[in-house]
Amino acid sequence: MGKASSNGSMKRKRVAVMFGGRSVEHEISVITGLQVIKAIDVVEYEPVPLYIAPSGKWYSGALLTDQSFYKNMPGSLSDVDEVVLLPVPDVGGLTVLRGAHRTGAGSWDQESAVIPIDFYFPAFHGTYGEDGCLQGLLELAEVPYAGCGVLASALSMSKQHCKDVVSRYGVPVLPSIVVQKEKIQSELGKGLVSVRENILKTPGFEKFPLFVKPCTLGSSIGIARVTNAAELDAGLLQALKFDSQAMIEPCLDNKMEINVAVLEGVESITSVTEIPIPKAGKELTYEDKYLTGGGKKSGGAQAQGMAALTRIIDPPDLANDIKTSVCDYAKTAFKSLGCNGAARLDFLLDLSNEKIYFNEINPLPGSLSFYLWAGLKPPLLFTELITRIIRRGERAFQEKTSLTRNIGFRALVKQG
Repeated sequence: MGKASSNGSMKRKRVAVMFGGRSVEHEISVITGLQVIKAIDVVEYEPVPLYIAPSGKWYSGALLTDQSFYKNMPGSLSDVDEVVLLPVPDVGGLTVLRGAHRTGAGSWDQESAVIPIDFYFPAFHGTYGEDGCLQGLLELAEVPYAGCGVLASALSMSKQHCKDVVSRYGVPVLPSIVVQKEKIQSELGKGLVSVRENILKTPGFEKFPLFVKPCTLGSSIGIARVTNAAELDAGLLQALKFDSQAMIEPCLDNKMEINVAVLEGVESITSVTEIPIPKAGKELTYEDKYLTGGGKKSGGAQAQGMAALTRIIDPPDLANDIKTSVCDYAKTAFKSLGCNGAARLDFLLDLSNEKIYFNEINPLPGSLSFYLWAGLKPPLLFTELITRIIRRGERAFQEKTSLTRNIGFRALVKQG
């Protein structure tokens, strides 16, 4: 609930919805952030847009809630406040570095050096926002925030480390090989040839097709399905444009992708499952995920981003035992990684033998995967999903702040 104001009415909590960031998934994060702002319960919460530009500078202001604002970047940023979150406790909000000196509705008090914030809601995707970096800053500032903590975010972002962890808890994964960028750059230009030869000698990787992907990116960026040695070389070089590590996996051609979301509460619960449908009938691409429905006016903001992808929600033809196994594996993976809030987990079903494999986890999924929760009976609507995520973040903060973090200067005093 909100706080009581001096006149007895309930004061809404200020929630900084954070989006953008220094990531190739920047624009997708903007869409997710604006979706959260539009869907949040405005009776209980006052959303405060907090945008991180590709430059890394932070901005806040009411104009940031209008998607058309981003068409005139970066010049339009002069119309909003430049702010920063200091990595120290008890500041109380965002420190204003440069005020926009505007007046009217939605403007902040220019005499105030701090924009008050009660809670932080990251809606980032990718580097610096979803990988534990931002979460570390929020921990240093000692503020409550939504979603996974530092360790869970970092593990979830690294596809290989994530697979290593969940497999130890009995969640099946495909075999994989990780290639370091420095390995390809070594050996006087022969590194790529050497790496390729070693990959193709590895049991389970002797035959094409194979998948090559960056180790720490999402949104299908930098991923390639390769069918010969030349394509493998090109796929490695492409993946390593975006990451210092590339991961190679065997390709299941006769497969189905099945996704499910998990929400942490007293006990973790799962959403309905979905089967995403690639537009080209092959592999899901960035264009399939984000550029297929963004221009539709009928759906509004909620019809953009991952919500625009063609999919089958709660597929009736998918066997119940497969759905149950996917949901059980999802909850196990979520717990083993130490996740918090809401995440989406992606699985692969080998149609030739009905084996299920964990593919990856999205600790901050596009559109928060609200469309999966809406498929429940009764449905968990987007607004309630956001509220639950906030409340879980507040509980996690209370648990952390109850811990002893300081035992004084006994050793220093004794030695002095």
